[in-house]
Amino acid sequence: GRPVALQEWRFTTGDPEVAQAVADKYGGSPTPWETTTEESLEVMTTAGSLAVVLTQIQSEFVLWGRNASAPIRSCDGSVQKDDLHSSCVCPADVKAHKEAARAGTACQPSVRATFRLADLPDLGLWRFNSASWQLAGSINDAEEALAAAGGEAEAVLRLELVEYTTKTGRAVAYTKPVIEVGAA
Repeated sequence: GRPVALQEWRFTTGDPEVAQAVADKYGGSPTPWETTTEESLEVMTTAGSLAVVLTQIQSEFVLWGRNASAPIRSCDGSVQKDDLHSSCVCPADVKAHKEAARAGTACQPSVRATFRLADLPDLGLWRFNSASWQLAGSINDAEEALAAAGGEAEAVLRLELVEYTTKTGRAVAYTKPVIEVGAA
């Protein structure tokens, strides 16, 4: 019931033909999964990157309530998205902001990209959601490149493995999402 970072792309759909087409192209196989939506099938692919036609990127910072169905507040990092456009109440320091977000008292990143698969455009639009701080830190470039392209552009969605050893000798590994506009 908790989000996890994957090393390959995961697709969800309610259409068995769409799920099979994705599996045929990107590996994996359609399997049922537990959900409250109509997207009752998932395909855990073997693909680490996807050539896409990007149609939209939305990014903001959001503080979710306990039931996660409605945000308590959202902002663009400096101004809240409320009727008064009041100043953001999250810490301005990135480290303090991350710590407050982990504690549930500050907004966390929310990046949503809408795209068509370049190799399977007839399957329709797909949506990618991420709360990655690394993606949030670089998303302005992708948003600007998409706007400069007229609102639709070839792109690559990539999952990049990051590995390093801390000064104390602890091995750290995680996957970060990357959106490269114009790289397809």
